[in-house]
Amino acid sequence: MSAHTFEVLSRAHNEIVVCHAAEGHRFKFFVITNAHGKKVLSDSVEVVAKEGAAHTPEFFSGSARAFAVTVAHRAHAID
Repeated sequence: MSAHTFEVLSRAHNEIVVCHAAEGHRFKFFVITNAHGKKVLSDSVEVVAKEGAAHTPEFFSGSARAFAVTVAHRAHAID
């Protein structure tokens, strides 16, 4: 298993929640419509850190966003 493996906890038309498989940090990304009328993930994210994890959630935030973007595209939640 990769150090940056995530799983989808929930997926809706307006949000995607992913969890880091090994350390348990949770990241909730929101789907918004930008100024050009395209659906994208917002820059804001809600993070729930897993107490006692070896790394902080920030360590995985870029990978979490990339995974969430892939999931959102596959679900046709974003453009």
